[in-house]
This record gives sequence, C-alpha cells and structure tokens, in this order.
Amino acid sequence: MITITKLNKIDFLVLIFIILIGFVHLPFPFDGDQAFFRLGALEMQQGKVLYRDFWDIKQPGIFCFYFLAGTLFGFNEIGIHAFELIYMVFFSIILLLTLKSYFRHQIIASLVPLLTVGVYYVVSGAWHLTQVEALVGFPLFLCLWLTFQSFKNEGKQRFILLLLSGFIGGIVLLFKLIFLLILLSFWLTILMYSVLIKRQSIQKILIEICLPIFIGVIFPLLIVASYFVWFNSFSILYQTFFIYPPLIIANSALDQNDFISGIKWFLQNFYSLVLIAIIAVDASLRKSKNILTLLLVVWCVFALSVIALQYKALWEYHFLLLFVPIGILATKGLDVLWDYLKELSSPIPTILLIFLLFLPLSSTLTKKSATLVNNNFALTEDTRLKYQTVFRKKYPSLHSEGNFISQAGTLAGEIYVAGDPSIYYFSGRTQATILRGWALEYFLPEQWSSLIEQLDSSKPPYIFIDYEPQAIIKEYFPKMLEFVEQRYQVLRQSNNGIWYIIK
Repeated sequence: MITITKLNKIDFLVLIFIILIGFVHLPFPFDGDQAFFRLGALEMQQGKVLYRDFWDIKQPGIFCFYFLAGTLFGFNEIGIHAFELIYMVFFSIILLLTLKSYFRHQIIASLVPLLTVGVYYVVSGAWHLTQVEALVGFPLFLCLWLTFQSFKNEGKQRFILLLLSGFIGGIVLLFKLIFLLILLSFWLTILMYSVLIKRQSIQKILIEICLPIFIGVIFPLLIVASYFVWFNSFSILYQTFFIYPPLIIANSALDQNDFISGIKWFLQNFYSLVLIAIIAVDASLRKSKNILTLLLVVWCVFALSVIALQYKALWEYHFLLLFVPIGILATKGLDVLWDYLKELSSPIPTILLIFLLFLPLSSTLTKKSATLVNNNFALTEDTRLKYQTVFRKKYPSLHSEGNFISQAGTLAGEIYVAGDPSIYYFSGRTQATILRGWALEYFLPEQWSSLIEQLDSSKPPYIFIDYEPQAIIKEYFPKMLEFVEQRYQVLRQSNNGIWYIIK
C-alpha cells in the first residue's frame, strides 16, 4: 500500500509562507551560469539543436527546464524564477503528502517544506538559484520515496513502483550523469534488503527489482537519444557526455580557494540542521531501524561522494544536493525532540532551541525582504535593477555593456562574448558561435582551434572579451587574440573588458 495523506490547515499556512519566501526571490538577478542556461534555452526555442548548434558540457535537463520556464513565463529573471517557484511549491506539496506517516507529531510534519524548500530559498543567492543540484532534489526525492514504498510491496505493485522509480531516475540522469551514484545507492539498498533480510530468490529479484528499474531508467534516455539521432547529432552528444568530461577533469587544476569556500558556505548555512539531523539518525536508526531514515542517510553519504568526485571544480551550489535529505532528517530530529520538550515545565529551552535553529536563516530572510520593500518591491525596471544590484554588484555594469551594443545605429547580428553571458541577456542578442565564451578555462586544445574557425565563419559584428577570460586566452591559446586583432578593431574599453568591431 502507498501511504499518502491529506493536507491540513497548518500545511496550507506553511505553503503560503513558502510562496512568500519565493516571491522575495522572483526579481533576483541572473548569475553567469543562469544567464548561460537562459541563452541556451532561448536558442533552442529559436530552432537550434543543443550540442550541435549550441554547445556546453552539461546534460540537457537544465536547458530543458529553462526552455519550459522561458516559454511559459518569459526568458527573464522573473519568468525563470516564477517557474522555479511553482516547481518548488509543488515539491513542497509532495513532501507534505508523502511524509506525514514518517513523523509522530503532525505539527512537526507540517514543517518539512520549511526546513527543505524554505531553507533552500533563504540560503541561496543569485549564483545558487535554479542550479542543477537545487532542481534535482525533487526527482531524487520521488525516486527515493517510490523505492521506499516498494519495500512494503511485492509482485505487480513492487514492479510498478520500481518502474516509476527507474523512470524518474532516468530524468535525474538527464540533469547530470554522475547522479547515477546516488540513484544506485537507493536501488542497491532494496536489493540488499530483499537478498539479506527477506531471503528472496535471484529470479524474483531480477523480475521484480532489476527489470523494472532498468526499463524505467532507459525509457527517458532513449527518448533523448532518439531526438539527437533524428537531428544527426548523436556523435557530438556521445562525445559531450563520455569523451570530454574525463579529459576536462584531467586538464583542470584544483582551486583550493573554491574548494574551501564551498565547504565553508555549506557549514555556515546548514550547521544547525545537521546537528538536529544527527539526533534523528541516532534515534531513528538505533531505536527503530527506520528504512526511510536509512535511505536519507544513504542519500547524504553518496551525495557527498558525488560532490567529492567534482573536487577540481567544487562550487558552493554543489552542496545543494544535500538540502532535501538534511532538511527532512532535521525535521525528524525536531519530531524526536518534541516529546522531551513537551515534558519540560519551562518553555525557555524550546524557545532557545528555535532561536538557535532559525536565527541565522531568519536574519538572512529579513535582510532580503527588507531590501525588496526598500526598493518598492522591484516593480519597475529601475527599482528592480537597484534590488538586483544588492545581490550582484556587477549587474549594473553588465547592463550598461548590453545597452551599449543594443543602441540605435549599431550593427545587427549575433555577437560573441568571452565573459559573462549576462551581456547577451541585456543586449537582446544571441551567440554567434557553437562553442561558448563562458568558462573558457575548461576548454580542450582542439576546442580553441574550433572556436577560431567558428568566429571566422560566422563573422560576428562585435566581440567582447572580459579581462579575466583575456588572461585565460593568453595562457592557453594566444592565437585567438591574434585572430581578433587582425580581423577586428577596438571599439570601446571599459572596466569590464574590451569591445571589438569587425573591420
């Protein structure tokens, strides 16, 4: 039997609060990554084929998310964030409907969206919102929950549950293939449970567990593969997914500052939840041996393994892989503590605990909300830019670069930006080349040569080179600068970089 319960009044109040938190983040600025995803999605809408006409190393899931968001609500900050808010509110409803039986006290069970989705919004800045690691928490949870439900069923019901779990797992892989490690940890748990605890036969395990998971996983992958076969671009898809990543990792150097800052960001924002989650793990596993708790712990362990495997490019947002399991376990920890707190004669310890838990988070949310109010809720273009500047200091200067190249009298056509893709957004133009101008430090030697060929072929009227990418180009492929200086002349030099116009 699948356990799903109805929502109560407190649940609806929590959902309203989640919506309010999300509204604060609707006008948030794009960071470079978000501007790049938006650019790729916009080019997809204009008929270009991902990887063949617009290349990036990431799997197609994130571009499809932005494509849907932009198509439905607009390819701007509010449109993308509005779609994410709907996505996160729906996730919150799923958490409430599926996890009621996991908690002893219904008032605590109602808090689970606050300690997961709510915390995600509060701790996230412009760089963290709508990243792969944040969005994938929803399908990962569904995959885990369906796997957990299959523990209670056998035969046809277990087959269907694991078929759905595999299907959603396939969708997770479309966001990032390395997440297979987390998915395998879920499925291996039920496999070991069936072999070691239930002593089921190999034939039964193969038919009821392995077969439905395999069919489920392969289905969305085959659909995507068929799409690229149809457009004669499967070879570049294969190279992007399986050939380039190990080569890029091998050529990349460890940046200790990014590595340390990522860990520091996680500890600063999640330390209180982690401490309470430890209480839940101890009580739930040691006393009751709860399988759902075990799966959540397994999620945390393997998510940390996935993060560790990306140590050469470890960013803060990678730790968002943990916000769902840690948030659920922290809610379970409060559930365990609630029994002890109710028996105390004084409410002071309860108040102190809540204060310590929510003080860092509430202060961050208060600052964000106050900034929105002080800027008249960012309702006009001017007030919105002022609001966005608080969270991304570079936004006005990027805005001015885009305005410069989109004013009356400028040459028409696609441009090339070696730097922040936000310039594409503000200029209203798209990318003249297949290869990106973002994260050039991860380019392979053959990609530099291809980039020059593409620039030579497309002849963009304008090229912008940021000072940081300029240093990267000088180090890795100075011939590109020679090419630009031969075919282009300097149009304008600013604090951000240099605009070139075709001769």
